[in-house]
Amino acid sequence: MLKVGVIGCGAMGKGIVKNFVKAGYEVFVFDPNPQVIPWIKEIGAVFSGTLKDIAEAVDIMVSSLPTTDIVRQSYIGENGVFNSLKKGSIIIDMSTTDAETAIDLAKVAEELGLLFYDCPVSGGPAGADSGTLTIMVGGNIQEYEKVLPILEVVGEEVFYIGESGAGQITKLCHNMVVASTIVSLGEALIVAKKAGVEPEKVAEVFAKGTANRVLNVFGENILNNQYDNVLFSLNHMHKDIWLYTKTAISEEVPSFIGSTVFQLYESAKATGKGNLDATAVCQILEELASTAVSSGYSKVIHEK
Repeated sequence: MLKVGVIGCGAMGKGIVKNFVKAGYEVFVFDPNPQVIPWIKEIGAVFSGTLKDIAEAVDIMVSSLPTTDIVRQSYIGENGVFNSLKKGSIIIDMSTTDAETAIDLAKVAEELGLLFYDCPVSGGPAGADSGTLTIMVGGNIQEYEKVLPILEVVGEEVFYIGESGAGQITKLCHNMVVASTIVSLGEALIVAKKAGVEPEKVAEVFAKGTANRVLNVFGENILNNQYDNVLFSLNHMHKDIWLYTKTAISEEVPSFIGSTVFQLYESAKATGKGNLDATAVCQILEELASTAVSSGYSKVIHEK
């Protein structure tokens, strides 16, 4: 059985590690947070103290990291794993970055005799834990058959999109739609509330109509002011929408919706909501409208 390394053991990484262990792989994990070491050992994986250690031990490298800079440093930084991986190793980056980063890393990997695939995911920590992620793949189609069985360990729906960077473009576009949908849902419920209609009643209609998917995923946090129930952090969504907006600008595509949504997330982050759920962007709308969706939160809004 091939040896798998996982860089990043956070909310997503833990599920990825668990499923590779469950599938019978020998799994090595690197994370700078020492608090995860007991969990890594308990689940049956091996903790690696440095990026060099993990790179030298494995045939397949998987990463799930929070920012583009950390991804670049982990791979092509002074102590990056590209310096120590053996030729023929497969690299699967499940982080969300930008196409430029994916293309750069794939080019360096090719020069070193490595296979690099950008494989951002959708499904959140619950999907990572259950092994039911949706995975968007960019990379060399000729070697894709080697990579697919690895991806299927953690993914239920795996889509080959195109050459390097295509996976990241798809994920950024996906998350722009998700972010704008969150904002639309929050705005609609606020309008209903201010117009004298109970948001819960409106949500019942949404649940039976085309909007049901949106409501099922995001509705509970917005309706009940449960923004501390982090399904996907606002900081991460802010980063993704920023990358999407930069991509739209570079491609000379007017982004009326994306840029507006980004400004709302920028406002939410600037007011200290970054560690809350991505739906906490709706608090900005609630404050501007002096109306909260949740009755329990209304008093706080009106007292400001």
